[in-house]
Amino acid sequence: MLNRASTFISKHRRFIPLTATALLAFVAYGVGFINFAGMRNPQVFLNLFRNTSFILISAVGMTFVILTGGIDLSVSGVVVLTTVVSAALLRAGWNPWAVILLVIAIGMTLGFIMGSFIVYLKVQPFIATLAGMWFARGMCFFISDNAINIDERTFRILGQTKILIPGLKELADLQGTPAPYISIPVIVGFIVLLVGIYLAHYTRFGRTVYAIGGDQQSARLMGLPVNRTLMMVYTLNGLCSALAGLSFCLFVSSGHGLYAPGFEMDVIASVVIGGTLLTGGSGYVAGTFFGVMVLAITQALIQFIGTLSSWWTKIVIGVLMLVFIGVQAVLANRKIGDKTLNARALRRRRQKLAFGFGAAAVLALLAIAFVPRLQGNSSNGQSEITVCELESFRKEEAARLIAEGAVIAYHRLAGPACIDEMYAIYPDGRIQKDDGVHTIETNVSPAEVENLLKTITENYGWYTNEIRDTYHVPCRQCFAHYVIVAYEGQEKGATAVDGGVNMPPGYGFTLAVIRAVLPDAQ
Repeated sequence: MLNRASTFISKHRRFIPLTATALLAFVAYGVGFINFAGMRNPQVFLNLFRNTSFILISAVGMTFVILTGGIDLSVSGVVVLTTVVSAALLRAGWNPWAVILLVIAIGMTLGFIMGSFIVYLKVQPFIATLAGMWFARGMCFFISDNAINIDERTFRILGQTKILIPGLKELADLQGTPAPYISIPVIVGFIVLLVGIYLAHYTRFGRTVYAIGGDQQSARLMGLPVNRTLMMVYTLNGLCSALAGLSFCLFVSSGHGLYAPGFEMDVIASVVIGGTLLTGGSGYVAGTFFGVMVLAITQALIQFIGTLSSWWTKIVIGVLMLVFIGVQAVLANRKIGDKTLNARALRRRRQKLAFGFGAAAVLALLAIAFVPRLQGNSSNGQSEITVCELESFRKEEAARLIAEGAVIAYHRLAGPACIDEMYAIYPDGRIQKDDGVHTIETNVSPAEVENLLKTITENYGWYTNEIRDTYHVPCRQCFAHYVIVAYEGQEKGATAVDGGVNMPPGYGFTLAVIRAVLPDAQ
């Protein structure tokens, strides 16, 4: 039986990375489903797609690039350039559909230009696309140093329309809960995915892409249009990056050159974890979808566990990338070695491979058993500081501080030490902190306070529609925030929580600059 299993695995080795990624995604979600009640909520499952639609769109284009043996680091630059150009043109009164067509054309043009450098000037893809990334991000700040809010009707409709799921809506009505929904960018993401699968596996273009990745010189000798196909691949990736930028733009309702840091690494990681060889010639677009899901589920699990920092997402994805690259290398070496081994040595290799997959299955079962303990293992001295009884925001007290002359009132709750702190910043530079036990007062210059207010209101758009109330139950390492700002006759307060993807970027930037002047609030 062991021999049969190893023979079957060897015959279908090209499906191993795809199968492993799909199995990993299902197992990871199953672990969360069993151990966390929140992950049984249909909306939490659908949010996995809503929060990663722009990564999926870009990853489909990146899959074609990596299948040819190339790489494209410019995707994050094209994404943020799309957000800034869209926001700037909409602010100038352009027709929204003309803006959408223009930014798609810009993305394709940038992809075409980088492809030209790679194909005709023989510049390494890493260098050409790195230059493209910095050019695109630089152009963002040439257009605007500040975040530009998007408050245009068509974009609001495209970004905020809720598409209900048949069957789930009726179930939610019976239970008296909000109906689960997805958004238009999710539909666009799945359309791009299906088109990508068709192009890769059912067209001459797709077969040429695989041939180029397998051996570019052999593809030329076979008479395949290598140069033209490579140009099309990088142009296609520019198109996908622009569509991803539009999806991201609808998600955050603004544009800024500082958005999406490290986005290109998330996209490449999704493709590699999905089973596409970095050397090209092997992989599936469907695998990229499961790679994106692994990324999303990992982030969700870490948030639900609560005892881990959000940086564990990067650590886990980094480890998974190393594992998948290692598996790819082993499979590639086996493919070469199988041709030179005798039957006995080949049988031994297959047995080792079967044993390896058995070990991987055991590790998966151990992970299922370990996660519940990770959730509750703080009983050895940390449960007291990680399980908080959440209080309500002290909004009345914050309003009273503003009425007494403060220009910023900031209430911070929860976190690993279960804090409850109120800060007040006054125009003369006084800063007061009240944690319920001690009251601390420090001072900065009035000019610093004025500069802080200008930054919050002008650069981060505090009084725009982008800043809004968002809330979810904080994880054990996360803080809940309430900030109210009074400046030049305007006053506005908003809530937010760390550890989620729904906090407006401007709110996060505002917290960062406020914390920089507060006593003991880093």
